[in-house]
Amino acid sequence: MKALIKSFFIVPMMVVGIALLGSCGPTPLSGKPGSSGKTLELMVVAKNSVFDGFTKLVIDSVFASPQDGLNQPEPRYDVVQIAPSTFESNSMFQSHRNILMLDVDPQGVNKVYLERNKWASPQTVIRIAAVDKHSLDSMLISQSDRLLKEYYSMEYARMAKVFGQTPNVKLMNRIKERYGFTLTLPEEFTMAKMEDSFTWVRKEAKDFSLHVYISTAPVSSDEVYSEAYILDNLDTLMKHYVPGPTDGSYQGTERRDYFYTKEAEIDGIKAVEVRGLWRTYGDFMGGPFVCYTFPSPDGNQVVTLVGCVYSPSQRSKMVMKRDLLMQVDGICHSFKVN
Repeated sequence: MKALIKSFFIVPMMVVGIALLGSCGPTPLSGKPGSSGKTLELMVVAKNSVFDGFTKLVIDSVFASPQDGLNQPEPRYDVVQIAPSTFESNSMFQSHRNILMLDVDPQGVNKVYLERNKWASPQTVIRIAAVDKHSLDSMLISQSDRLLKEYYSMEYARMAKVFGQTPNVKLMNRIKERYGFTLTLPEEFTMAKMEDSFTWVRKEAKDFSLHVYISTAPVSSDEVYSEAYILDNLDTLMKHYVPGPTDGSYQGTERRDYFYTKEAEIDGIKAVEVRGLWRTYGDFMGGPFVCYTFPSPDGNQVVTLVGCVYSPSQRSKMVMKRDLLMQVDGICHSFKVN
C-alpha cells in the first residue's frame, strides 16, 4: 500500500513558487455568486499570441486528450479560450468554475498562482505567469498532473453541492447505519440491493443508468491494493451480486481492454483508482466504470466504491459518457466519515 500510495506532484526547479491565495478549500463563501460552466469545461484566459502554436498543443494534450477508461474517445475537458480584455469586462465569464489564466511578461517571474472562489463559489482559478513562451510551455507540461488534480477536485465539489440540494436522505441514512460513513446521493437514486457487506444503489433514466456499488471487507494483506486483486475482487462481487438481464448473465470487468490505475484521494484518505470497462457476460451490455479502494479510518477494513455507467450510444447521442461517469465519480468522492 505504501509503495503505491505516494506523493507524485513535484514542483519543478524552474518554478519560483506556488502561491495559494484565498480560502484553502472549495467551500462556499458568503456573498459570492454560484459558479457557472458545463460539466468538465475549462476556460483558458489568454491572448491569442500566447495561446497559439505549441502552447495550444500542450493545453490540448493535457486537457483535451481522451478520458481514460471510456469505450469511445471523449476529451477530459472541453477547452474554451477567451481574451483577457473580454474576460475582465464580463462578470459572466468571471463566474466560470474552472479558469486557467496564462500570462507572459519578460519583466515578470515564472510562478503558478492558485486561488479558490475568487469571483464565484465553488471556483478554482489558476494563473501561470512566465517570462517567455518556452517557460510557460515547460510549466504547463511539468505541472499537468497537478492542474488536472485541482480542476477535478472542483468538479467533485460542484457535484457534491448539486447532489446535496436534493438529497435522498432515507437512502443516505441506510448507508450510514450500515457502514458508518456517508455518500451524498441525489433523490433520483434508489436502493437496488443491500446484502451483507455489499450495497448497490442506482438511477434509471430514459437513455442511461448510473450504478454505485459499496463494499467493505477485512484487510488481509497489502495485496488488496494491487490492480490484479482489485479487478479480481470486482469480478467476484459483480458476479455474485449484480445479475444481468438474461438467465445466467452477470456483470464483470472487460479484460480485453486496458485498465488505468493511479493514486487518488477520498476524503483525505489515500486510495487506489482503477478505470476501465465493464461488460455483461452472457449478454451485450457494457460501459465505463471507476473504482476506488482504500482503507477505512481505523485501518481494519478495506472500502471499495465503484461507479458504473450504462449509456447505449445509439440511444443517447447527446449525452457524453464522460459527464455521466463524473456523476458517479462525484458520488464516490462525497464519501465522508462521521
